[in-house]
Amino acid sequence: MRISFAQSSTIIMGVPLENALMTKRAEIQLTVPGCPTGYVYKASLCDEINRLMVFCENSQNPDDVQVVYNDCGPDETCIEHYYAIESDLDVPHATCIDNEHRVRKWDNFGEPAKETCSPERGYDIESTDMEIAVTIYANDGKPIQVNIIVAYKNGVEISTVYDQHNYTSVIRNYSDEKIKYCFTTGSDNKVTAYAAGWDIENKTFLLDSKS
Repeated sequence: MRISFAQSSTIIMGVPLENALMTKRAEIQLTVPGCPTGYVYKASLCDEINRLMVFCENSQNPDDVQVVYNDCGPDETCIEHYYAIESDLDVPHATCIDNEHRVRKWDNFGEPAKETCSPERGYDIESTDMEIAVTIYANDGKPIQVNIIVAYKNGVEISTVYDQHNYTSVIRNYSDEKIKYCFTTGSDNKVTAYAAGWDIENKTFLLDSKS
């Protein structure tokens, strides 16, 4: 998906950003103090595997957009998702997520041309609406488009996207089902995928159950 911002754009480096998943536009604005005075949070992307590109829009002039770069922590990965603002599902949002307990990682290095899937396991929560998301990275740490990304719940396909570098889906009333993610590059590119889940109601990242 693409963001279109017109006219003026200014780049700012290193402004702090609190990376919380929110479900209303006003809440997201309140949790992004990195935007300059007079600007509000609009959207964000994963510029690199450990760097966010944040778009801040002038509240008085929507054509005036400032771009703020924020680095993730040393043990975090940037993952993009699309559900965070209920009224505007096409706007991307990037979040830094803890690798050790909350990110599921796999790659296609063994057989680059074939479908490659993550381990099939659940998330450490029951009876909730959850969002799942995947972002694919090339060896240089930049997001890279692949031919197919698909997710399964207990072996049943949830949804599929084509020719994207990321994937997002919402699972209603999740209750400890096993989730598996797969991708096919459509080429011989060696890439790495990172997936995570969110509890939508409580706005928290979910622990990968490892089983």
